Amino acid sequence: MSHEPQLFRINPSSRKSERIEEVEFAQLGLRERRDIQEWIAANPGILGEDLLIIGKEFSGFDLTDERLDLLAVDSDGKLLVIELKRDDTGADAHWQAIKYASYLRRATVDQIVDMLAEYKGVSQEDAANQLLQHLGADDLNALNNDQRIILASHRFAPEVTSAALWLNNKASSEDLLTCVTLTPYQDSDTNSLYIQATTIIPVPGEEGYVVSIGSNSQPSARTGGSSLGDKLRRTFQQNRNDEITRFLRKVSELTLQGLEGEIRPNRTSRWAGGEGKVWRYYHFWYRRNPWGNWNVDYRINLWQEDRENTWGGNVEFRHSLKGLQVKLTNVSLDPKQSFELRGEEGIRVQIGSGALDDEFAGRIAQMTRKFIEQITPIVDAFEEENNEEES
Repeated sequence: MSHEPQLFRINPSSRKSERIEEVEFAQLGLRERRDIQEWIAANPGILGEDLLIIGKEFSGFDLTDERLDLLAVDSDGKLLVIELKRDDTGADAHWQAIKYASYLRRATVDQIVDMLAEYKGVSQEDAANQLLQHLGADDLNALNNDQRIILASHRFAPEVTSAALWLNNKASSEDLLTCVTLTPYQDSDTNSLYIQATTIIPVPGEEGYVVSIGSNSQPSARTGGSSLGDKLRRTFQQNRNDEITRFLRKVSELTLQGLEGEIRPNRTSRWAGGEGKVWRYYHFWYRRNPWGNWNVDYRINLWQEDRENTWGGNVEFRHSLKGLQVKLTNVSLDPKQSFELRGEEGIRVQIGSGALDDEFAGRIAQMTRKFIEQITPIVDAFEEENNEEES
């Protein structure tokens, strides 16, 4: 029984399958840097992950002039070294990548922002915004919390795969070193080139293919549960697309309806942050100044109340701009709902409570829209006035 990948074309007329032949990159005159590297830089999803490329042919190390192929940030903020080989890795490809990962372990947030800014040819502020959007976070504290490696090649030497399996087994994360095969096929009839990308390490487990009694989603008390890091990762994954995030996305869509021109936010949270189903928040931001300061934003807060399936909510405008005064008209605002906290000032309006349904979403959206319509022009005018004074 062969476990090698195969590719077939289905002829719609004859309804027959026709095998497309595997070829060699070298046979086609394709090279690592000129071709394979450019394909992945343009579409890193080839490697099976949500990656943001921040550097190509990076060589900015202090004590060596070595050059890595591609440098990326994964969805968890880890720096990811991508090393590419054409048709065979050779016996030492992993060692080369391990060296590069070790060089990056002390890279700071500012250095990573600078790498992306230089690579994309954008400002540091734009680079920081791209990283925040990629992470779906309110800050960049998670950047370079760890390092990872992806090796990509047509074929892998057993020395490399053996080392990768051993390293992943010893590491706290089973994807410390990921191996992806890139298998080229050429259709002789059309001369089209196809690439089949397959992650071979980490090896897929059997858990998704077997049926058991009960559920193992909750740790047994006898096992002592999981670490705090595991719990945080689970919460993060659960929040990405749960009912609360979906509800707040609906609120976002309703809020943005009818908002036009310069007051329309052009970035919102990718998912709802917070603590599980106890308290959650969702942001609206702008790209232009002063909205590049991440302490200037509109935020929706939800919290679970004592009654089942009932949530309380409020809308906030928060800022750290010294001297800015904002007011809301035609809105019932309790003076106690103006606040100053950790250098931030703002106003907050309660929305009452409700189920996560269309009626409650509409109420929240209506208030959020009032915030944006009334406060955004005030902030913009304040910023223009300050800029004139500085010039």
